[in-house]
Amino acid sequence: MTVTVEHDFDVMFRAQFPRLVALGVAMSGRRDIAYELAQETMLRAHRRWDELAMYEVSEAWLRRVMVNLLIDHHRSRAAEQAAVERLAGRGEPVVDAPSFDRWHELVANLPAQQRAIVSLYYADDQSVEAIAEALDISGGAVKKSLFKARQTLQRRLSEEVHDA
Repeated sequence: MTVTVEHDFDVMFRAQFPRLVALGVAMSGRRDIAYELAQETMLRAHRRWDELAMYEVSEAWLRRVMVNLLIDHHRSRAAEQAAVERLAGRGEPVVDAPSFDRWHELVANLPAQQRAIVSLYYADDQSVEAIAEALDISGGAVKKSLFKARQTLQRRLSEEVHDA
């Protein structure tokens, strides 16, 4: 039996789509956004499948696209919210923020790269090397971002404990 290129894509899709959604939920706190961006990632992969099928690790490409889409979405939402607040003439959000899980509450205010790296490392269980490849940065940069993110998260949690 010969395996077709479409079959290979289907196998990859079934294996990677749930992982992309989980990564998206970890970074955005919203399943609907995660699902939509995972779909967009897979659409882009399908369009380039002839090229991606040749990659030794196409999953790294998928994660990189997903993280970039999540970062773009976060920027767009922040800019949109700021514009709405300016137009409303108020300093508080016009619409109640959606209910986020505890993970997202902790990582939401980290810089985009730290948020991506922490999510890939802890929520998607990726190695430092895999994250470096996916984000096209050095392993040292991944370790440095993890270190800084951990310091920030530790400080936030300590403040919460002292305030409680």
